[in-house]
Amino acid sequence: MINLRAMIFMIVGMATFAGGDAMVKLSASATPTGLVMMTMGLAGALVFFTACRISKTRIWSPLFFHPVIFIRNIFEAAAAYFLFQALALVDLSKVAAVLQAIPLLLTLMAAVFLKERVGPRRWIAVGVGLLGVMIIIRPTTEGIDGTEFLAVLGTISLALRDLTSRLAPPEASTPLLSFYAFSTLVPMGAILNYSSGDVWAIDPSTYGPLALMILFSVTGYYCVTMAMRLGDVSAVSPLRYFRLPCTAALGYLLFDEIPDMYTIAGAILVVGSGLFVMLREAQLGRAKS
Repeated sequence: MINLRAMIFMIVGMATFAGGDAMVKLSASATPTGLVMMTMGLAGALVFFTACRISKTRIWSPLFFHPVIFIRNIFEAAAAYFLFQALALVDLSKVAAVLQAIPLLLTLMAAVFLKERVGPRRWIAVGVGLLGVMIIIRPTTEGIDGTEFLAVLGTISLALRDLTSRLAPPEASTPLLSFYAFSTLVPMGAILNYSSGDVWAIDPSTYGPLALMILFSVTGYYCVTMAMRLGDVSAVSPLRYFRLPCTAALGYLLFDEIPDMYTIAGAILVVGSGLFVMLREAQLGRAKS
């Protein structure tokens, strides 16, 4: 029963994250992307600032300058910088499909940086999944499309953020890390807006999408956190891929996007490889216990 509740939380979390992505794209159609990022950062920081105060967590502490947390915040800011632009410029389904490669990248990075042992079957799965990413973005002899490469850079940054999260000191609570993470979006959004030469005004037509973006993102974060705390990782983690069909459906309904065969084929390779890696890691974990 506990795993069932956790799985429901994960499904709701992935659906609301997909909604948040769609609202970012909808908002960025009329309001500069940098301002959309700043709005997300300010709202999220306020929510987790409140959570820290309720839990009596000290916000202004030396933990902010802890090397691991500092590096994590850099990766968080980089991920936001790249992904917000990708969501504004690239089809939702493509961005969502590329993002599904995060578990594969984590396996690769854990082997390289943390010296975790990865067997040949998981290495093959990682290779197949990365091939799927290449099929999605379809590089030509002239190189990779710059806008689609933003999604790749954002995905790599998110994987590095998750990797450093494993190394964060235990006294750094989830609300505190979340407050730091959302706070980084504010200066990065300002940098993006300034470098793009955009106006410093939010279009009134995007008030609704911006409000929904905040609601969906905070709800998604809460649901995913609850899912990971309540249920077995092996039970809830595969449901992260539920975000992909939700995003594709919203892309079709809101933006008339229809994924082409290359995107579908690449997504199948990425998701299939990711599921294999997750199930294999769960199997190995049970064998060790």
